[in-house]
Order: sequence, then C-alpha cells, then structure tokens
Amino acid sequence: MVNIKTVIKPILFIVLLLAVIIYLFTGKESKEIVGPPKVPEPTVTEGSKEEEGSSEGVTQPEVAAPEQLGKDDKTSENRAGFYDVTQQEIDGHRFVVANDQQEMYMKEENLSIIMRDKKTGAVMYSTVDKPVKSNEEWTNFMRSSIVLEYLVGTNIVVYRADMYSGNPEKKITYTSDGFVANIYYPELEISYEVQVLLTDEGFKVEIPQDKITEDNSKYKVAGVYVYPFLGYSKLDDREGYMFIPDGSGALIRLKDNDGKFKQPYSEMVYGSNVGIDDSYVLSLFNQMNPFNKPERILAPVFGMVQTDLAMGYLGIIEEGQFSAKVEAYPSGAIIPYNWITAKFIYRQVYNQPTSKDSGTMVVRQKNMNNFDIKVRYDFVSEDKADYVGLAEKYRTYLLSNKLITEKGNEFKVRVDLLGSDIEKGLVFNKDIPMTTFEQASEIFNDLQDNGVKDILSIYKGWQDNGYYASLPVRSFKTESKLSDEMKIQDLIQETKDKSIDLYLGHDALRINGEEQGNTKYKVMKKYNKQAYNENVYGKVYNSFGYLNPQSSADIMDKMKKEYKDNDVENIMISGISNELFSYSEGSKEFDRIKTKEYYETIVADYSDNFNLLLEQPFSYLWDYTNKVVDLPMKSSNYVFTDEEIPFLALTLRGIVPLYSEYTNFQANQKEFFLQLVEQGVNPSFYITHKDPSELLNTNSSHIYSSKYDRYDEMIQTYYQELKEVYEQTEGSIIQDYNRSNGVTEVTYGNGTIIYVNYQKQDVQFDGLTIKGLSYKVVQDH
Repeated sequence: MVNIKTVIKPILFIVLLLAVIIYLFTGKESKEIVGPPKVPEPTVTEGSKEEEGSSEGVTQPEVAAPEQLGKDDKTSENRAGFYDVTQQEIDGHRFVVANDQQEMYMKEENLSIIMRDKKTGAVMYSTVDKPVKSNEEWTNFMRSSIVLEYLVGTNIVVYRADMYSGNPEKKITYTSDGFVANIYYPELEISYEVQVLLTDEGFKVEIPQDKITEDNSKYKVAGVYVYPFLGYSKLDDREGYMFIPDGSGALIRLKDNDGKFKQPYSEMVYGSNVGIDDSYVLSLFNQMNPFNKPERILAPVFGMVQTDLAMGYLGIIEEGQFSAKVEAYPSGAIIPYNWITAKFIYRQVYNQPTSKDSGTMVVRQKNMNNFDIKVRYDFVSEDKADYVGLAEKYRTYLLSNKLITEKGNEFKVRVDLLGSDIEKGLVFNKDIPMTTFEQASEIFNDLQDNGVKDILSIYKGWQDNGYYASLPVRSFKTESKLSDEMKIQDLIQETKDKSIDLYLGHDALRINGEEQGNTKYKVMKKYNKQAYNENVYGKVYNSFGYLNPQSSADIMDKMKKEYKDNDVENIMISGISNELFSYSEGSKEFDRIKTKEYYETIVADYSDNFNLLLEQPFSYLWDYTNKVVDLPMKSSNYVFTDEEIPFLALTLRGIVPLYSEYTNFQANQKEFFLQLVEQGVNPSFYITHKDPSELLNTNSSHIYSSKYDRYDEMIQTYYQELKEVYEQTEGSIIQDYNRSNGVTEVTYGNGTIIYVNYQKQDVQFDGLTIKGLSYKVVQDH
C-alpha cells in the first residue's frame, strides 16, 4: 500500500517549484493594472457636513519627512551642469533638434527633456534621474514629464497617472522642430496627445483638448501637470531662485530649508474661483478674516533661474491660464527638491447642499473646463539670467504678440475722491456726503494753485445713495446731497477745461441684495446652485452678491447710452477687471472662460467708446486700459519667500502709465515713497473733504485717514519730487535693476541711474554718497 504522505510531498514540491519558475520568468514582465493607488476610499455620507475651507479633495502621498531622509539623501544630484559641445546623448536623452540658441535632448521612456544652451554649454533638466527614497507615487512623479490627475467614479480623491504608473502606451513621432507623443492608459481608457516644439526662445508644450479622450465613464480627467520638474534642484545643490507671480512678484531661493516649510505656494492664476472654491474660515470672535487676503496673480507667468549656470526660463501660460494654478515647492515641502510648475484644472469637486438648513455632500464637476493647454518656456542666459531678464522676456512677449500696445508714459498724481456713503439709522438710512462736487472743485483748484498741475482723479460714490447702497449702478442719477453749488456735469466740464483727467468709478460686478430687492438682473450662482455672497461685514451691509455675467453685460450696455447722453467721456471700471469665476444657470455649468468672454466683450466695447481705466486689471485686459491703476507694490509675504521683486513694474514701466495703490493707507509711507521712486510708479491718494470719522458707521469705515487738509502738503511734495525724477527717465524702460546691502540701483534705457538707499545711515555706492532713506538720480557716468 502506497503511503499517501510520500506521494503528496513530491507533488507539493513540484507545484511550489513551478510557481517560483512562473514568477521568476513572468512576474516582473507582467503589466501593472492601471487604477487608483491602494489607498482607502473616503466615504461621504449624504447629509454630513464638510468643514468649511476644505481642500479640493487632493490627498498628498505619504513620504518620509525631510529630516528623516538620512545623510545619503542630502548628497548632490551629481548631474553635469555644462557640456562644452553638442552630444549625441546626455543622461540617456538622445539629441532631437537644435537652432542657433538651444539644443533639445529627449528620453522616450518618460518624454523627459534636457535643454542645452549652445553658447555657454549650460544644461537644464526636466525630470529627476535618481529620486530620493520615497513612495512609488512620488518617485514616478519626479521622473515624469506629464502627470495626469483623475477622479474615480464618485470618489472625490484625486489620483495620478504618470509616465510609469500602469505602463502607459506611448507612440512618439519626431518632427522638424520637436516631437509629438500619444499617450494611452489601457485600464483607464484615457488618452491624450502632447506636442513639444523647439522655438527661437526655448520650447513650448501643447496638449489639445480635442485630443483628450475619456472612454470609460468611471475615470475622468481632473488636472494635468506639465513638466513640473523643469529646472529643479535638490536642496542647495544649485544657486538661484524660483520666481512666483504673487502680487508684485517674489523669489524663493534654491536652498536647503532643513524641513521647516510644510506647504507649497499654490494659487490660481487670476485669483481664486469663488464659483467652486470654498471661502476662507472666518474668526468667530470678531467676524473678520483671520488671515491677510493673499495678493492675486495678475499675469500667467512663473520662472526658474539657476545663477550658478547663468541659465533660466520664464514660463508663460498662453492657453489654459483661466483654469491654471502656479505651484512652487521649496525644498522640504513634502520632498527635498525645489520645483515650480503650472497645473491645469479640468475638473474640481465642490460642496453640494443636501437641505436648506444643514448637510452637504461633495460632488465632482460634470463637464471638463473648455481649454487647450499651451505653455511656452522662454530661456535666458549669461547676464540676462536673472529676474530682470525674465521681465524683459515677458515685455517682449506682450508687445510682439500684441497683448499690449505701447501707450507711452506720463506723470500725474492720482487724487481719488469719495463722494458719499450711507449709515444705518433707527428707521431710515442716512446719507453721509464726504466730498461734494463743489468741494471736489475746490480741492483741484487748491492743488493746481500750489503747483500740482497734472492730476488724475477717480470719483467714487457719485451715484444716488452713494458708493455701496446703489450697487449696481443702473442709471446716471447722482446723489442729491453732492449737488450743492455745482452739478456733476459742471465738475466734468471744469476739470476738462483745466486738463484734469476726471473718471467716474463704476463697479460692474457687485449687487446689493438688501437694497435692490426683486430685480430683473440675475445674481451669480455657484456650481452648487447657491448664490455667492462676498462677506464684507460692514457697518451697514454684511455682504454683496455678484451679478451673473449676462446681467453685467446688460447693465453696462444700458449705462453706455446714459453716459454718452450726459457727455461722460472717462470711465473707470472695477470688479470685472480682476475677478473671474465659474457659475451655473439651471442645470448648466459655465467655466471661467465663459465669464472671461463676457467681461472682455464689455471692456472692449467701453474701450472703443470711452477713455477707459481698469482697476488692477488681469493681464488679458491690459491692452484695453489707458493706464494701470492700483498696481501691486508688494507680495503676500509668505514665510517661504525670500525677497519681493517689482516684476510687474519692471515689465510695464515705460510701456503704459502705472499708478500705485493708495499712499495714505501704507504703514511705512517713507519706504513706500522710495519704492515709487525705484519702480517709476505714480503716486495715488484717496481723499475726502470731510474728516473720515464721519464714515465710522458706514461700509467705508476702513477709510481712516483721508481728509484733504491733512494731505495737501504731502501731495504737493510727492508731486514735485517724483515729477523731477520722471522728467529724467521719461519714455524709458527699466534696463537693469540691482540690489545690494539695502541699496537699489535702477538703470534706465536713456542712461539715467537712480540709487535708492533704504538704510537709515548714509552709504557710499559707486563713488557716490547716498543719504539714509533717500535717493539720488544721476546720468550714466
């Protein structure tokens, strides 16, 4: 009789042996199934309430904290910074194409690019070759040229598909100026086409929306990163900085931050999208926003400069900027690399109320935002490899593509006036006139009598019921208490006769729901079908709504005729000049591009029919405004930024007249005055005839210092000194700009040099003595 155990043992051994053989010969070659990473799926219960101010549902992958990476991970990347001659291959990247300035090398495995400057031999890498030890998702991200984010079913977590995850199929076609790659993820059934083309200035990347396919209803594209690690550095192995377009502009140095920064810079181009994004969390103690409102991104640009290689680039988002973010990660924010990129958003998630009283559920955007992706990378080298060179690149780009036309330069002092506001009474609201038309005339006459001949003024709150109660302005009816001895038509004619540029301010965005009641004009509703409220917590009105873009267009069309009938030639439009949002009408959703189309049509029409000013306009509107007012002079001062820079002034000075934000609200007016000298920006004041204490119980209570009698001498001094500086730089752009030990040296195209000393003590600079907290203007010597 055969022993059963004796038979089973060899059979089991053979089975195990076969299993090992199969694994060894086929396991490593088997394709990984494309799908979401193995993370717990969040549960969103209908009726549960999400925390206000939550993120878009993006979860950051778990990685070792920078201080836990170990000494070996802090070593240099050891990638060559220079190649003296053209190579057939660099780090596994084959030579693809070249022109007189640049060579492009590409690795088919991940579409990685290396750019080589033919004159200097400097090279810049777009992906990490040997990433620090991390989880698989971040490792693949660092090695990838294009990273796709996608949503799975009703899950609100965003997952990533890169150049490695799921073994995407790639078909690459080489062209005379670059290559085209078709990428397909079999399991996701998502595909797209990326075009990479060498240009005279660098290269550009395009992903046409009509080449993005979604053949499986379960998987939907959420966003796309384009060459996120172009110009990256690990810790402090490169010298230089990242440029972020935050307000006036700011720099993040390429350095080892010792893990002290946990969050990156991540802001929407052209400001946040209030149609989808959650508002800031408000303090329960004082009903005020506990954080300073960040500066907006006015222009779709970003940059990287490696000063030790004398090489850098300016990234310009040419298409897709209305649904794009600029993200910059200082080393230590998740991983020990410095990197900056554009991220394009095709779908977001948002809170959808489930009842009138309480409860929300998080849902995803139904349709993709409608745009192609197009980013260009214009390179700078040698003595142009700094942020001044980046500003010069952007100025050249704007002019050559006719996104702005030269409007010359001018010097005027801007003296804006507040007409009236209202305060809440026991029964009826009370009008508070602050500067009547006659008083406005007296202010202008006094200034001109004292030598201030060149004046620009925006008159706000001229309309019936004043600045806030009348929103939106729907008729040319002035506040009766402003018409004492003079009507507004008299003031307009008088200022015209005296060569004073007087503009009437018009907010084309906001609506006061408390005053307007039922109106035929629609308010903007967010994707969740709720009306948007801009919370201001004023003394009379707590919030304002936004007009539906079609309503803004209807009102502005009506007002155009009224302005013309009353011989008004100068209009300043605010609100729609620096706000964009997604919105819904019934069951339809419209993205920010639709809003942009409405606003640009309005602005273009007014530009054709009036002398037009736009308040702090987004860059897509720059060509329509005669001057740029409220130019940001600072950034948001994030903890990870190392230096504020005047990128916008460096770009626009000499091309279009620039006017600052209000001088009388600056904490350090002496330093602010020196910034005006340094950047060639005209001063601005917000003035009232009456003491601003009259505004204490109005929505204008933030105006705490504005009485003309306090500022008349200051306006005269600013005018005289800055006009003298202007006359020596008239018609010139800023050609060079350097900072050293508290002194800024600004060189203009006509040879004029301005030295600004921000230190309290006198300094010697270039053989000159510059007094403390002062400036000196000299001709090139």
